[in-house]
Amino acid sequence: MIFKTTSRSNSFDKCVHSHLKLAAQSTAKMFTLISCLGLFVVACSETPRTATNFCRQLAKEVPFIGDPPVTAADVAAMLARYERLSKAAPLVIEEEWKSLTELLAVASRVKSSDPESVQAVIEMAYSTEKDSATAAKWTRETCGIDISNGLKVAPTG
Repeated sequence: MIFKTTSRSNSFDKCVHSHLKLAAQSTAKMFTLISCLGLFVVACSETPRTATNFCRQLAKEVPFIGDPPVTAADVAAMLARYERLSKAAPLVIEEEWKSLTELLAVASRVKSSDPESVQAVIEMAYSTEKDSATAAKWTRETCGIDISNGLKVAPTG
């Protein structure tokens, strides 16, 4: 009985190695493609920061904007509204809107029994007064909404 042993040829090893290399390259290319598509979807899913989009979001939030927050839940809800608006704020009022949102964030953490905590909110309220006036004027003129009371008004511009 004659047993024939098969010996692996060098060309077989080269062929397997080249297929493994191609598979690794294909996997890397696929990962890169999927990553790029993921970034594209995330980048495109953000609402553009235009006056139109901001005014549209403000119109959704306006029924509650003029309500003075009374409870901690009211403050949290108001902060959430301002954060949503902050994501759509156009560059022309972005900094002012961030200041107002930060003021609400600080106010949401105030401890009424701590005089320093209360004083910090008071000082921040004074320091954001100009930003508040600028944002209020812009929303009134651009969106036709007075954010100080939540009422719709006719645009002046």
